[in-house]
Amino acid sequence: MPLPPGEGIIKVVDVDAYIRSLRDPRTGYIFPVTFISLKLEDGRVFTMSNIPGEIVEAINVYKNNLQTPRRQSVYILLMDNEYFKEKLTEIIKEVIIDEIDRESGIYTASLILEGEGINFTIKMIPSHAVFLALITGKPIYVKEELVDEAATEDYEEF
Repeated sequence: MPLPPGEGIIKVVDVDAYIRSLRDPRTGYIFPVTFISLKLEDGRVFTMSNIPGEIVEAINVYKNNLQTPRRQSVYILLMDNEYFKEKLTEIIKEVIIDEIDRESGIYTASLILEGEGINFTIKMIPSHAVFLALITGKPIYVKEELVDEAATEDYEEF
């Protein structure tokens, strides 16, 4: 069950999605890694990696008013279609990144839906849930415990 706002969760005030080229220090191999950084209202940043490229692209198209790519993902379709956005906006209440599988390091988010006879929570891939909240203007939160535990690896050095 997701936590209500103010009870162990921190509000996201901005979202950035990007790709960085990282170098494996053992082999010298350079490879791209996708990220979403969530700027939190307490000044911290919560970063998740290995985000689907289509989400990174869609967030950047949305946030930076970029031209829609020639080939569209379902995310661009949802973002560009006012009917879909309107319907999503009516039922999405909020998103809370609230779980981590400690073995795999994979996060899970709760997409809370309410309205028009709907009242339930869907467990989702966080980047997908963040994207839906972003295009509908709904609040995004991160469980404070996850922020506190987040690794402070320096990806630039890696």
